[in-house]
Amino acid sequence: MTDKEYMQIAIDISKTARYPYGAIVVKNGKIIGRSDINIDNFTCYTHAEFTAIQSALKNNNLYGELKGATLYVSCEPCLMCMGAILYEQFERLVYAATLEDSNKYYCQEVLVHCEDIIKKVKNRNLKIDNLMRDEAVEVLKSFKQ
Repeated sequence: MTDKEYMQIAIDISKTARYPYGAIVVKNGKIIGRSDINIDNFTCYTHAEFTAIQSALKNNNLYGELKGATLYVSCEPCLMCMGAILYEQFERLVYAATLEDSNKYYCQEVLVHCEDIIKKVKNRNLKIDNLMRDEAVEVLKSFKQ
């Protein structure tokens, strides 16, 4: 599958999720985790990135198990989620909408961009790409009340 096809899956999840964010974890060309659109017990920590990571870990919770994986997420990760992404040693992060888009169209975010975080963390090589922003922004707009 291509980056756009994987990102489309994350965006499709965001369309039907409780909140307009979706994520998938891909490793060795296979989707091994996805954010759960039907979680009953939402908390302030129930972010798409966290639920996709938990799904991919299959309850093993082993440090580095996701080394080499790619996370596709419909919106740029927040500061808290970036910590989890770095901890799990993802090789690549691909996001669609930006934190500014989330602020403007859905909810307030702490505007610390993932690229800025990477510059401050030693010994972490995380490739970051942005694509399909317009499609993800439309989902954020549709959720705005």
